Amino acid sequence: MAYDWDGKRTRRLQMLRFMGALAIPALLFGSAIAAVEWTDMDGPAVRTVHFR
Repeated sequence: MAYDWDGKRTRRLQMLRFMGALAIPALLFGSAIAAVEWTDMDGPAVRTVHFR
């Protein structure tokens, strides 16, 4: 009985490609959400700091 090293390598590369294909949109979506929160327009334009 011989072990199929090439088949295992092919499956591993396919899984890496699949995970990469899922990671890129997730990163872009997370960046878009962060940008929206960062540019939040509901608060005051200038925040003042009160020193005592």
